Amino acid sequence: MATKITNQLEVLTERLAELYFIKRDYTGLSGFLSERISWIGTGVNEICSSKKEAVMFFEEESRIYDGYFLIENAWFHGIEISSDLGIVMVTLTAKTLPDASCVMKMPLRFSVVWHKDNNLWKVIHVHNSIADTDLKEHNYFNIEAAQSAYSQMNERLNNAVNTDPLTGISNMTGFIHDTEKIFKKYPDDSYAIIKFGIKNFRYINRVHGYGMGDKVLQNIAKNLKKTCREGETCARIEKDIFAMTYRFLTKDEMSYREKKVRTKLIDRRISKKINMDICFVAGIYLPQDIRHEHVIDMLDKALIAQQSVPKNITGSRSVYYDDAMMNNMIQKNELLESAIPAMQNDEYKLYIQPQFDIQTHRIISGEALCRWQKEDGTLIPPNDFIPVFEEYGMIISFDFHMLELLCQQMRKWMDEGLELKPVSINQSRLHIENEAYLEDFCSTVDRYGIPHEDIAFELTESAFVEQQDEMLKLASNLHKRGFQLAIDDFGTGYASLNFLSVVSADILKIDKCLLDGIENNKRSRSIIEKTIELAHEIDMTVICEGIETEEQLEYLSRIGCDIGQGFLIGRPMESRQFEKLWMQDKVLSN
Repeated sequence: MATKITNQLEVLTERLAELYFIKRDYTGLSGFLSERISWIGTGVNEICSSKKEAVMFFEEESRIYDGYFLIENAWFHGIEISSDLGIVMVTLTAKTLPDASCVMKMPLRFSVVWHKDNNLWKVIHVHNSIADTDLKEHNYFNIEAAQSAYSQMNERLNNAVNTDPLTGISNMTGFIHDTEKIFKKYPDDSYAIIKFGIKNFRYINRVHGYGMGDKVLQNIAKNLKKTCREGETCARIEKDIFAMTYRFLTKDEMSYREKKVRTKLIDRRISKKINMDICFVAGIYLPQDIRHEHVIDMLDKALIAQQSVPKNITGSRSVYYDDAMMNNMIQKNELLESAIPAMQNDEYKLYIQPQFDIQTHRIISGEALCRWQKEDGTLIPPNDFIPVFEEYGMIISFDFHMLELLCQQMRKWMDEGLELKPVSINQSRLHIENEAYLEDFCSTVDRYGIPHEDIAFELTESAFVEQQDEMLKLASNLHKRGFQLAIDDFGTGYASLNFLSVVSADILKIDKCLLDGIENNKRSRSIIEKTIELAHEIDMTVICEGIETEEQLEYLSRIGCDIGQGFLIGRPMESRQFEKLWMQDKVLSN
């Protein structure tokens, strides 16, 4: 029965026949071919095992006959193997023009195997034969030859289904297949299922280009394959996520091998080209019963271990799975299930942390924050639920709920005749991909009649770096509508000082990590001072977060920082308490 895929592949194969026989357009034809194509023709030597060999074969053909062919009695029939694999069978008669120097008429048969590679259909195998017209309705069958041919074809199809086309190692399907075979062959051995992702891989793609990103993935795959012994396998299971199945005798041996992977993960020449170390976060699961647990479930437990690693941890890190992590995952699910009812029950409370003039200590603005207060009075701190909301996409509706609460409070202040203080509100990077986001944000603010200049957008530094094009567009649209844009957590990622000259943000928030240890760290002091100097040169206001000591406050005052924020003299507080301090025009002190 014809399907959408079979219809698509039949049309593509007709296009191939047209390019090959009628137009003789080998350049156009080669665009449809996979780099790993195999091509078996009718001649004794017409066997190609790569795209390069196929192109050379086409060039030789064109030297022998540079004319074109007519096609008669063409028949195309597609067969869908899977969502990314299909075969088209073709029969046709190709003949030269009547006035050609060499008159030929050939009844040809083709089998064309297609594989979807990065959402594009590519030909990975072609088998061409000439029908023997002398046999008419008769046929013959060579069992040995047929079995060999079928075996080769079946092997190629399995390779296409099980292999990652970019790196040449297994994909998810291949990893499961290979691991199950290993388990059957060595049923009594101890195994480690390892799953890891490359940290900040989007940054590599953004700064160095997708071509370099592909080279990094290929280099990692090559090195992972070298680490595999007999009865082991590795795979790229999606994007920058890899998996390995290792055999081991003791946990110490396993830890030693895992640490060795860290040092051998990327070649030095690649590391030098991108001018950074490649780090990963890995989860390791040690299955206890390989006979009754599916490989997919093992990978899920490795993923749970991987996700338990805090996102702000530097360098490479590996964590072994334990049952407590599963319990934590269950708690996450319970948290998500109660998130929407919490909105309906007004459990999310608006808090505001004062932002004060570094010189006078007077409140000049604030940052909107949230505390989740359950019906029994229990407070859930943001660090317990914000990352979960971010991870599962719940943050989208949560951000708009908090925007609603902020606008309600600001409207109340306006109705009471108070002159508003600018308040910044954190927004998730997940919003950026939604084209309607800014319009929805504006309509919420405008519904309450809040002046746009009194609300500042806060987005993390990583969003500016990894989604720079989108951020430039967003910044432009925000400024057109009168909002301010703040770069939050500056100093936690890979942004350079030069990056500030590219992004047209209004406020730079220096993260606490740069401030910690300035008393004894000359390098940190130099970075902060140069950052403030450059920010002022391009008319940005600088806020320093995490001020906790008098020494830090005095230092920031001396080097010309504009605004301070931190526990020393201004903890997050309920909006009414913030209002009282603000109305009293109180000078904050510790």
